[in-house]
Amino acid sequence: MSSTNQNPHDPEQQSSPSHKYIEADAGDGTRAHEQYLSGISLALTLASCITSLFLVALDQTIVSTVLTTVGDQFNGFDKVGWLTAGFMLPMACLAPSYGKISIAFGRKWTLFVGIIIFETGSLICALSKSMPMLIGGRVIQGVGGGAIQATVMVILTECVPISRRPLVFASISIVYSTSSVLGPLIGGALTKVSWRWCFFINLPIGGVALAVLTFGFKPPKTVGSMREKLAKIDYVGTFLLASGLVLVLLALTFGGIEYPWRSAAIIVLFTLGGLVIITFFIWNFNYSKNPIILKDFLYINRVLAANLSSMFNFAFFIANLTYLALYFQVIFNASALQSGIYLLPMVISVCVSSFCNSMFISITKLIKPTMVLSGLLSPVGTGLFLLLGKSSSLGLRIGILIVCGISIGLQFQSSLLSAQLVSPKSIPGALILVTVFQNFLKNLGATVAVNIAQLLFQTTGTDYINNLTESLPRDSMDHQVLMKFTAKELIANPRLIQYLPDSTRELLLDQYMKAFKNVFYWGLALGSVCFVCSLFTTNKRLPNLKDIDRGDQTPDEDDDEKENESGGSRTGSETSSGTVSPL
Repeated sequence: MSSTNQNPHDPEQQSSPSHKYIEADAGDGTRAHEQYLSGISLALTLASCITSLFLVALDQTIVSTVLTTVGDQFNGFDKVGWLTAGFMLPMACLAPSYGKISIAFGRKWTLFVGIIIFETGSLICALSKSMPMLIGGRVIQGVGGGAIQATVMVILTECVPISRRPLVFASISIVYSTSSVLGPLIGGALTKVSWRWCFFINLPIGGVALAVLTFGFKPPKTVGSMREKLAKIDYVGTFLLASGLVLVLLALTFGGIEYPWRSAAIIVLFTLGGLVIITFFIWNFNYSKNPIILKDFLYINRVLAANLSSMFNFAFFIANLTYLALYFQVIFNASALQSGIYLLPMVISVCVSSFCNSMFISITKLIKPTMVLSGLLSPVGTGLFLLLGKSSSLGLRIGILIVCGISIGLQFQSSLLSAQLVSPKSIPGALILVTVFQNFLKNLGATVAVNIAQLLFQTTGTDYINNLTESLPRDSMDHQVLMKFTAKELIANPRLIQYLPDSTRELLLDQYMKAFKNVFYWGLALGSVCFVCSLFTTNKRLPNLKDIDRGDQTPDEDDDEKENESGGSRTGSETSSGTVSPL
């Protein structure tokens, strides 16, 4: 390739005098290999991280079981949307900043403080005396949850060499998938006692995570004075990105639901949010001395492709999962507990495929095949959802859920490993920042995807019900029953139809089913973009353990290394020996 066609930011197009795979320095004065753990220390660190992550992932879904109860108790049905938005918004908006914070003050203490903040929010929620107090507690939970989620990803990335990460990352996808189903199951059981226990349960789990973290995780100390550490954080960029995203996401969350799309409030939120986000990018890429998002993540096509593939895959998963649970509750009159059981085939397939993928990558060192397969199964799985109906058989439902679950299980570690493999190696902290950046995109994508899915379901469902009412003879019983409710009431609380006459209920179920399929079409679009992005990810293999710089050899001593045992033909700038050249 001629030099005129080379991307100076792309590590795949840069040569190296050594065959060693070298990862970027941590950015805090330590080398990447100094962060590696083993033995009891590694086991305790993994236990603490997985417990902390389970805490946050569980809380994302457990709250769905208390919305009706809380709305009744506090007479605040019009505000229950904030219980979800208040948690998700800070998680999505603050995620990029936690990368810089963890570099400056250390991963251990960033996670420690994150758990404390999350536990504080949980206690406030559990003791809430009003809806505003409960919403405030959820916002505090979101701030702490964002720190936990981002920092755990960084710690699990740094604690082992990249060749050993597939198995570690498999545990993360298993935590996410199991918690997504266990949340409604546990929440449904606890709500029978008191909805407050859905938040009290976080306290002992978080306490265990804190204890194990304190005594089990002993990373190298960060260097620099307090002034130097504080200077590593981009305060202007953090404020601009967080405030801009909050404004836009608030507009998406409440537009068309609490406020009309053409209302001044929604227009102002979109306009101001867009301007603030544009200002952030100008500041981040042109003026910031410590940018939150590196230019390289956008300039290196394979890094961008892996991150976007992950974002759209997770977005389609969360959007579909949310409305599949509602599908079971509305169409089959299932409780939250029963809908969680119905979703078990998806969870089991995520766990199995994730573990199998980690073994496949560990043995073959290949990443792209499972990336592409996952991308292909994303639209295929969502397309199969369009076959679901009012009387779909159990076998059909299980088969479709398994296909979707396999897509999720194959994607998680593949996309993160792919992005890390080709991230810049000469920029200190790049490994941390690319990990946090992907986590940020996933949170952002999931938040936007669910909001748009909600918009599609509610607006189209309302139209379908209105059209149904108008089409019925005015003297018919069904018309008279429907006139007792507004379409918005029926679409906002679908469980109302269980108290209606059979003929009316069947007519409404047809309209709900059409609205569900619109959501599945949205998931199909997300899955299709995921597939396209997966095609442009790197062809590189993971390096063998012996080919990774672990600080025990100098580059000059590596020149005579044997060829990588997993070699084979490569594309681009990869070596024929199968090893991966550093930046």
